[in-house]
Amino acid sequence: MNTCKTALRVIWAHKFYLLLYLVGMSLIMIVIGSTNMQAAVRANASSSVGRFEPAKAKIVVINRDHGNQVSCELGQGLERYLGKSAQLVTVEDRPQSLQDANVSGKSDLTVIIPAGYGQRFLDALEDTAAQAHSGSKAPGFPKVETAASYNSSRGSLAQLQVDSYFDALRTALLPDLGQNGPMELHSSAAIKDAAAYAVSHYASNQPHVGIHASPKDDDHGALLEGFATTVGLAAFPLMTALTVCVATLFGAFSSPDRHRRLLASPMRSSSLNGQELMAALILAGFSWIYYVALVAFSMAASGVSLASLGWGRVLLSFFVMLIFAVSAASFGFMLAQFNPSSSLINSVGVIFGLVVMFTSGSSSGGPLPPVMQTIGKLTPGWWYNTALQSIMDSRAAGLTSWGLPLIVVALFALAYACVGLMVSRLTRTRATLVAPVSSDPSMIG
Repeated sequence: MNTCKTALRVIWAHKFYLLLYLVGMSLIMIVIGSTNMQAAVRANASSSVGRFEPAKAKIVVINRDHGNQVSCELGQGLERYLGKSAQLVTVEDRPQSLQDANVSGKSDLTVIIPAGYGQRFLDALEDTAAQAHSGSKAPGFPKVETAASYNSSRGSLAQLQVDSYFDALRTALLPDLGQNGPMELHSSAAIKDAAAYAVSHYASNQPHVGIHASPKDDDHGALLEGFATTVGLAAFPLMTALTVCVATLFGAFSSPDRHRRLLASPMRSSSLNGQELMAALILAGFSWIYYVALVAFSMAASGVSLASLGWGRVLLSFFVMLIFAVSAASFGFMLAQFNPSSSLINSVGVIFGLVVMFTSGSSSGGPLPPVMQTIGKLTPGWWYNTALQSIMDSRAAGLTSWGLPLIVVALFALAYACVGLMVSRLTRTRATLVAPVSSDPSMIG
């Protein structure tokens, strides 16, 4: 196990790469994933069966018919009627103040009861009753003055409520007019009772809005999608960190001089290679455990229990992440066989990690363009994210939907390892053929 321990010491000597690419980048990805997860939590917490609450209009009611008690009752009833659905605003009764309130948005609708309106309203009501008995056409009723703000449509809608109020008044007063006559109609008590009737029947005078409730998703679709996005964002830090660290590890053992020294040792080549591979797998396992713990902590911080998502889905997602981590380590092994420099290893690791992240679909809010999908299918990241989304999708067909992408991720790992072994055999054979042969016994060992 000395070779494995030495390999682990090589990795520890380059711990800056782990801190930068694995720890640093993973924290950024977790922050992004937590933001999406918190939005999913808010969406899931909000009930799908809501109460319809229309926006309240701001209304100014100005009564300029002060000398008539009937008009005062009309104005007070109008204020109580509109107060059920609107916000009454007080503005000084001056043209400049009213215009400023209308233009500035302080009021959405200005209602002015002009002087003498109460008497004209009663006269029109008496004429309507008389014309109804004679069978002729009834005259129109006087209108109050209204000015709706052009900044909002709420004022125009509130005008309909003003008309509904006076319609309700006429409905309440016309029967009394036929039974008790005009003298009873002109009393303020009759107007007050009619205004109270209009206010009490406010709900029946409004248009009815039917609300059809849609049941909440029992599978927590928003939460599952947020969890899949959080796990999918592991593609960049895992691919970058494992590529750089594993390539650095095997690069330390693959130089011609070190390779000849290892061949001269009494240990079998298979044992040496196995211990190197074990160190790489230990690194991949450590990275996977670290990211799983980070995702679990992120879910707990967002107030989401992993058990609520279904342990089957969660464990299967973590298993897919493990296969992806092995694929990233295999890519680092393949890269090391080309004997690149340290700067080239870092460049390739970062660039390939970015390509994997942006073409996998985990960092985008929607479907990728066809070109990026084509590029993504040439990397394990796209298949990794596809497997995660299929696992979390309750409408997925089952094993086939996520099993095939998972197999492709495993095949990527196998392909990288095979290419690396082929390149290693070619380069080492060539190095053996061109290596200088020395007959000096002091050079042995």
